[in-house]
Amino acid sequence: MISRLYVDGRPVDRFETPFGIRSLRFTADRGFFLNGKHLYLVGANVHQDQAGWGDGVTDGAARRDVRMIKDAGFNFIRGSHYPHSPAFTQATDELGLLFWSEAPFWGIGGFGADGNWLSSAYPPDPADRPAFEASVLQQVQEMVRIHRNRPSVFLWSASNEPFFTKGEAMPAMRDFLRREVAFFHRIDPTRPVAIGGAQRGEIDKLGDVAGYNGDGATLFLDPGVPSIVSEYGSTMVDRP
Repeated sequence: MISRLYVDGRPVDRFETPFGIRSLRFTADRGFFLNGKHLYLVGANVHQDQAGWGDGVTDGAARRDVRMIKDAGFNFIRGSHYPHSPAFTQATDELGLLFWSEAPFWGIGGFGADGNWLSSAYPPDPADRPAFEASVLQQVQEMVRIHRNRPSVFLWSASNEPFFTKGEAMPAMRDFLRREVAFFHRIDPTRPVAIGGAQRGEIDKLGDVAGYNGDGATLFLDPGVPSIVSEYGSTMVDRP
């Protein structure tokens, strides 16, 4: 689509927006359908940071990563675990991989001496919650606006393993997830919303698609909702 801006009849700006038209359908019993045809999703989780660069990655490096995943035979990338750059989804569009775009709401596992998680995904202190929620929702809105015209983006995700939350904050965390999913639906009613890392905390049915990480791949073989193995293998390998 080409948009032109005129002032007093004179063209002063021009902007090209690439977009695509396709149909998406997730089912609880038969999996995923793209344009009416069943597609078995095989992919990888991908961080966009690079050694020596941090998050200041060139567009060419992003494209190289997508190309390597395509060449390995995959058809799907889960963006771990924050909004990726426009160059990344431009590459998934042009090279032909589906992309799961995830909001930056996630926690870090591991137990402290008191038996609680070392880091709570959702703030335990109620005074911290309004600012935290506003930050997440702001980034959700920015992510949707940046990537919504990319046909390769077929799923939004509200989270990654938000169950890494202290026990007293779990009900509030679940309530926020519900509101976050509803917010996604309001600003983009065309795509389903996943719950990434949904294998704990009674959160897997709060979105349209459940993403089970790690042991969730075997704990939830038939959950009764559309689902995907969203992360697997990191517990069985060395991670230098």
